[in-house]
Formats: sequence, structure tokens, C-alpha cells
Amino acid sequence: MNILKKLFSNTKDIRQSISVIKYPDRIFFKTYDKIINAYSTRSKEITILSSNSSDIEIGEAILKHLSLSRTIKKLSHETRKENYEIYKKFTGLKSMKAQMKDSLCVNIYRQNDKIEFSPTVNGGTTGDRKGYHFSGEGKITIENNEDFELIGKSLRLALEKCR
Repeated sequence: MNILKKLFSNTKDIRQSISVIKYPDRIFFKTYDKIINAYSTRSKEITILSSNSSDIEIGEAILKHLSLSRTIKKLSHETRKENYEIYKKFTGLKSMKAQMKDSLCVNIYRQNDKIEFSPTVNGGTTGDRKGYHFSGEGKITIENNEDFELIGKSLRLALEKCR
């Protein structure tokens, strides 16, 4: 059925993306919008859950944010700045140092029938390796489905592979 759906569908393959940042006491889910012929940028869509939330709650949040990810034509500098300020206000993390401290990051992508979890390395806020970087190891891919518990467990497994 999926093959027929793909053959007769007029929609292009869309790659949706989010990032999940885990702190000792909470987990942030951030939606990203893809700018046509450019990069992805943080949107205003943010959810914060407790670190001890169930795998089902985590899976639901992941699918919600993937569904909110979209492709846009352009983004003004003012909107980008506004999105960043909304993030700081909503999370309470005012500086990049506060945002990076004790955090683990997994980037999640959905395209076609797959969800991919990509663990990162936290390089801190200074030096050549500052920011989050893909480790190249530990990528997890699952079938795109509504199994919230499997999706939540996959995130927890990916978080264990972050450094």
C-alpha cells in the first residue's frame, strides 16, 4: 500500500526535524523549520517535560513536534531574533552557557517512513568544538509509527549515546 501511495502521491519527500535537549531535571523539545535552499531554524514551538516523564509522554511530544516542523520560503532577521528571545524566556535559560551546561542533545528527523535519532557531543561554549556536534556513532532509526512508547525508548537510548 505504501508503494502505491508513493507512486500516486504529488507530495515531495519532506524531512521534518526537531532537537531534544535533556537537562538533569527536564527535557526540551524544539521544532525546526527548513528554509528552502538554506538551513533549518528554530521555530516558536517548544515543549518542556520533566526528565522522569514516561516514554509514552516523550513519544507523544516527539511526534507532535515533528508534525509541526515545516518548510518555509524565508525568515526575516527579526523573526529569527524573536524566536530566540521566546526560547530564552520560555526556558528560563538566558545565556548560551546556561543552555549548554549539563545538557545532552539528540536531533531527530522524520522522512517518509523512518524516524532517525542522532546523538551529539556537547562541546561547551568555547573553543574550536563549541556547540553540539554529531558523533557519527549511535544513530538509531525506527519505522515511523504511532508507537509512542517505542519512540520514547528510542530517544532515551540515543541520549545514553551522547557525550
